[in-house]
Amino acid sequence: MPLWLADELKSELFKAHSETELQDVIVSTYRQVLGNAHVNSFECCKKAESQLRNGNITVREFVIAVGLSETYRNLFFSRNNQYRFIELNFKHFLGRAPRSQEEIAEHVLIYNTHGYDAEILSYIDSDEYSDVFGENSVPYPRVDSSQFQSNKDYLRTLNLDRGRASSDRAPAMAQVRQIAANLPAKANPPLIANNQYDNRVTTYEISYDLPKNSATNRCAAQVVRVQFSSLSRQVQTIQRRGGRIRMIRATG
Repeated sequence: MPLWLADELKSELFKAHSETELQDVIVSTYRQVLGNAHVNSFECCKKAESQLRNGNITVREFVIAVGLSETYRNLFFSRNNQYRFIELNFKHFLGRAPRSQEEIAEHVLIYNTHGYDAEILSYIDSDEYSDVFGENSVPYPRVDSSQFQSNKDYLRTLNLDRGRASSDRAPAMAQVRQIAANLPAKANPPLIANNQYDNRVTTYEISYDLPKNSATNRCAAQVVRVQFSSLSRQVQTIQRRGGRIRMIRATG
């Protein structure tokens, strides 16, 4: 997941849960699906909240209710072009950026052929969503092993999530041009407040495995620490050496 969210706990609703745990899932769903936007009480899905509380729907079905709500439509469909809308759908429901022009084209076709609801449901009803989040976990920003195979995919996902001080309500250009032209991606540091970059977190630890036939692979994992400005270059270096990245975390 994005480095500045690495310490966040995943929200999951178990059969036996407290009201506090239920509220955590509800709040986490609004924060993830609505892109950290401020939501007034009248914009919340009160009926779906009640159904979740009574055990009549799962967390996945609650995510569907929020995704199909007028609040979501007003925040992200009405205010953005189609490409930015699709990009945000990937972020909100699958926790990642689109990986290719083919993925974007597929969702353009879904929307144009089957409409708005089908476009939203295509993410939540997908095998990927089921495999990663299941029925009872709230979607979260993530960088999985397949994304590490492409440094560009990793950086695009990183750039989609700008930290808790940002909101997807703010207008922004989609990364579609980068994806379509296969242009290099560059990581931008997170925002903390007033559109300022977070310069307090400057060092990152990369844990990775080297190929078994490497003479330098004498332990289970190699570790290197780098500044944020060198993070992308170091990831590329490891990948060129055939390494597999286990984890990247902020260290201070």
